[in-house]
Amino acid sequence: MENGLPIIETRAFAEWVSGAPQSVPPTFCGVTQDTRKLAPGCLYVALRGERFDGHDYVGQALRAGAAAALVEASWQAPAEAAAWPLIRVPDTRQALGEAARAWRLQSRAFIVGLSGSSGKTTTKEMAAVLFAAGGAVCATQGNLNNEIGLPLSLLSMPPDTAFGLFEVGTNHPGEIARLAGLLRPRAAILSSIGCAHIEHFGSIEAIAREKGALLSALPRAGFAVLCRETECFGLLSELSNAPVVTTSLATPDADFCGEVLDPLSGALRVTERETGVRTVLRSGLPGEHNASNLLLAFAAARSAGVPAQGAAQALVNLSLPGMRWDVSTRGGVTFVNDAYNANPQSMVAVLRTFMKLPCGGRRVVVLGDMLELGSHAEELHRGVGRCVAELSPDSLLAVGKDTARYVADEAVKSGYAAARVSCFADAVAAAAALRDLIKPGDCVLLKASRGMRLERIFDDVQV
Repeated sequence: MENGLPIIETRAFAEWVSGAPQSVPPTFCGVTQDTRKLAPGCLYVALRGERFDGHDYVGQALRAGAAAALVEASWQAPAEAAAWPLIRVPDTRQALGEAARAWRLQSRAFIVGLSGSSGKTTTKEMAAVLFAAGGAVCATQGNLNNEIGLPLSLLSMPPDTAFGLFEVGTNHPGEIARLAGLLRPRAAILSSIGCAHIEHFGSIEAIAREKGALLSALPRAGFAVLCRETECFGLLSELSNAPVVTTSLATPDADFCGEVLDPLSGALRVTERETGVRTVLRSGLPGEHNASNLLLAFAAARSAGVPAQGAAQALVNLSLPGMRWDVSTRGGVTFVNDAYNANPQSMVAVLRTFMKLPCGGRRVVVLGDMLELGSHAEELHRGVGRCVAELSPDSLLAVGKDTARYVADEAVKSGYAAARVSCFADAVAAAAALRDLIKPGDCVLLKASRGMRLERIFDDVQV
């Protein structure tokens, strides 16, 4: 391996994808479709999209050190490409999936698929450090969890991997089933069922059935991990082809029962029903939602045979990708940047957690639109508005059309003082107002869907 990436035999790869190799080297190390992330010696995959064609960058990739390029047979290559190291296939996107499937099938790793409407990346990061107490782990980097990201993640898995932890995402019906067929998981974790992408599914039950396709793909000898309080728990249990391991923060009847010892420091005591073993876990992440995610990850690790105390000790290595409860201080003002993404469930969970944090000054919440809610947008944004009124932060900065029209309006209708509300078209306008509002001792929360780019507020505010 080089740079932690597996070395793959080029001829074997060409056979997996039924490709025609031309002047290729014996091996390559790593696979990428992005010339900006290209490592010397890797395979560059030329993908076609609606707004780009990766074939335009084949020459650039090879000059930058790519060992070879995967291209489509129909590509009108320049004359100099006659000497380039290439593997030609009918469809590079399909070939990428076929190669990932072949690489996964020859792996002896214990593969876990993770999905959920919210919390799946946090749960995956938690699971990665817990499972590492039992052997070498390969996990999805960032959120590479779609039809391109998952194959790239699988092809980054070294041969000596003991546990592979891979996110499986969706925003349209049928995607989970296709990706699960590629992943062939032995176990699965569902972090939650909520309204994310409901625009494309129509109902919570339809979302649950889509996520449940991951459980249906499990072998009977595997297991699925579900929280007893998850929406559509009964339906998901029925969809699982493997036994269901249950978790709960509310009932001792679950296989893994959690008791939150300190909601601000993320301390959690877990009792395993079968053995009575108790383990204290400390993630450092506040909030009941994070405690629930940790309990799911721990239950999966224990069910896969990872020692309890080793897993607990490994939590010291936990860190999360950017813009997920990212706490920092500027000029005496505490910022909580949780603007990576948002749906109604995660929005409310983060608001409740933020309002419990120690704060010597005022609590200011900057909320932006939740996207892909379709005809449910008004109802779900108004639900967040009622939560704002209930929690009563010192100020609400509403960013975007739906947040201004529904969240702010419903908050005021529910008794929140209109004088505390300010509405803005975009993050840039909100940043200017926030600069004039905040002072040392204040705490500021940023939360919105990814498309709102709410982190620009954090970038623009200088205290």
